[in-house]
Amino acid sequence: MTIKRKFWMIFPAFGLLFMAGGQAQTPIQDRAVVAQQERMVFKQWDEDRFLPGPNRFLGIPTNSNWFLTWALHPNYPKLDRRPLSPAGEQTQRLGLAAAMKISSDYYKQQADTVRNLATREMVRISGALSGSDPLYLLYYKKELAPLENIEAHAFQTSPARVKDYMLKNGAYAWYLENMKSLAERYGFAKAQDMERGQRILMYHRILLDMRKLQSNWEYKLALSQKMLAYREAFERKQSGQLPELANQQDEILTGVLQRRIIMR
Repeated sequence: MTIKRKFWMIFPAFGLLFMAGGQAQTPIQDRAVVAQQERMVFKQWDEDRFLPGPNRFLGIPTNSNWFLTWALHPNYPKLDRRPLSPAGEQTQRLGLAAAMKISSDYYKQQADTVRNLATREMVRISGALSGSDPLYLLYYKKELAPLENIEAHAFQTSPARVKDYMLKNGAYAWYLENMKSLAERYGFAKAQDMERGQRILMYHRILLDMRKLQSNWEYKLALSQKMLAYREAFERKQSGQLPELANQQDEILTGVLQRRIIMR
């Protein structure tokens, strides 16, 4: 095979390579497009970089490309269209978002203030939290403890015979009824929602009534104890007399003392 024939056989391959290279993409550097991209994205709105330029001669544009590009938009170079310009749309959005955030924070602060005030007011007037009042814990809880357990405080220092006697003659029933009434008022004062000052006043009124009742009760206990001691002494003294006379005198004395105890 001659060199000439070899050349004509390889020549189509070179042609294909040449055609493939001719169809590849060629980068285009358009100064006008690049300037527009830079202007819209990050650089200043420079009126001198609106390409293609007019190439004015005696004030008259002579560049045909300028006519094709900017003739229909003569005011465009004078209007800053950047989104992040001082008056741009994105700048306005950011400013509006910042203003809305400030307004939202203000309303949130006001809402938190109202919530805190409502919480403090609820704590102050709520009956469910009345047991945490400092004045109640320091004073009234201890002073009003007899209303929590009436039976345990009724005969703390009294002997058994006095207790039996008070149970029989009905004095204890009177005391128990009045103490339960005060205990009911005491429970109402702790459970109901009301102003703290009003609750403290109710505690104090109940305390005064309870002290008055307890003073009366202690007087009855002391009088009963004296009466029982006197009756025992009288029985020992009258042990030598007739049983009927002794029983009659004992009934008269007991009736008088019981009336004094109940009417006190």
